[in-house]
Amino acid sequence: MASADSPTPPPPYWLLIAVLSSSLPLRPEVSLRLYQAAFRLHRSGENIERLQGDLLRGKVVRLHKDLAIGSVVGPAFEAEISTEQGEGVVHFLLTRQGLELGEEEAASGHHEPGLPTPGGKWLN
Repeated sequence: MASADSPTPPPPYWLLIAVLSSSLPLRPEVSLRLYQAAFRLHRSGENIERLQGDLLRGKVVRLHKDLAIGSVVGPAFEAEISTEQGEGVVHFLLTRQGLELGEEEAASGHHEPGLPTPGGKWLN
């Protein structure tokens, strides 16, 4: 059981994004980083976010449309990434839960809106 002083762990990445297709396997940390970039793009209205760090390099692009996988609907994104497992392209969408969590984080005034991460740190 978590104490009141310990940070709440982030929700599983599959509640934040739904992957439509990926040309390489995605580790949970990479999926969470893609969520972070996509939520910032969704919130800011920007089109591209560059990714630079130890986990991955590349870019996330906002596609300006909503897509659906069954009953899961959300804004669509494409990522061109390079990880330790290789280079690839990922098509994904932000889930309703991912959008709601990001907005709750923003409303609560946490250091960076919409970025659930272990210990409140950026994944890079």
